[in-house]
Amino acid sequence: MTRKLFFLALICLSVTNIAVAIEDPWKILVDAHQASKTLNYQGIFHLKNSKEIQSMEITHAMHGQDEYTRMTLMDGDPGELLSHGKNTFVYHSNKNNVVIQKRAHHHLFPSVLPSSPENLKKVYTLSFGQVQRVADRMAQMLILIPKDDFRHQYHFWIDQETALPLKMIVSNKSNEVIEQASFIKLKIIGAEKDLSWFKPRIDLSKEYVMDEKEEVILPGLKFWTFRKVPKGFSEMNATATLNKEINVLSHHLIYSDGLSYLSVFIQPVQTGLKPKVGSISMEGTNVSATYYRGYQVMAVGTVPMSTLESFTKSISF
Repeated sequence: MTRKLFFLALICLSVTNIAVAIEDPWKILVDAHQASKTLNYQGIFHLKNSKEIQSMEITHAMHGQDEYTRMTLMDGDPGELLSHGKNTFVYHSNKNNVVIQKRAHHHLFPSVLPSSPENLKKVYTLSFGQVQRVADRMAQMLILIPKDDFRHQYHFWIDQETALPLKMIVSNKSNEVIEQASFIKLKIIGAEKDLSWFKPRIDLSKEYVMDEKEEVILPGLKFWTFRKVPKGFSEMNATATLNKEINVLSHHLIYSDGLSYLSVFIQPVQTGLKPKVGSISMEGTNVSATYYRGYQVMAVGTVPMSTLESFTKSISF
């Protein structure tokens, strides 16, 4: 009798969870976004594409109202990323020095989900998979299937205790894995009072060199349009940098649907140089390039080639 009551309780609990999911299945993505931004944690996760696996150590903490993240590459050449709020700095160590690059945003695992799922609802369908163990924690699997051919499908494993994304797999419509990230070790930590860890650990004996590019205010400089932007994608960021040596402006646009990201580069072709035309795939990243009215136009991203070609083949000015 006791055993029957136990199984009946499990069934009732499962039905309750299903009912909650049916009532607002997308809320779990909102919770996952919040967890990746506000939770204090330390861990190690693996990043894998078609040809290589890299290990990354991460520390993430809130200090007051400010968000701090440090990621350290544990394989190959030393590299680190330090992020404070909207400011992100990447450190690369080479033979002679450490090069520092400033970036406006970073959308790296586990902070990969948008704050609102409204746009995702238009272009993906959401379903729930099994509860599985990831990094010795129980996680609910979510499946996001695109409604068209302009984006890949995503699998997420969300920690049942904290809602933090523990694992992500990106695959194409043939179910071939393009990239994946998964915690192998995770520790939830308390309130962070000491920020002594928030500094680069790359060789301090080397000279640190800032890789600075002069940015130009862009809105008045836009001279192009795209006749065909895939549904769901919108411009997230646009910058222009001036190459003083050749007095050329390079434009960099970032488009996203909330999960998938791509970059479009627009730059005049110098006299005597042959522009690149065509497409190529490199370890899950696709590149589409064209030449249009004196400009090299190149779209790059972990998205189907057709998505990139929508931009390169529909540019107009």
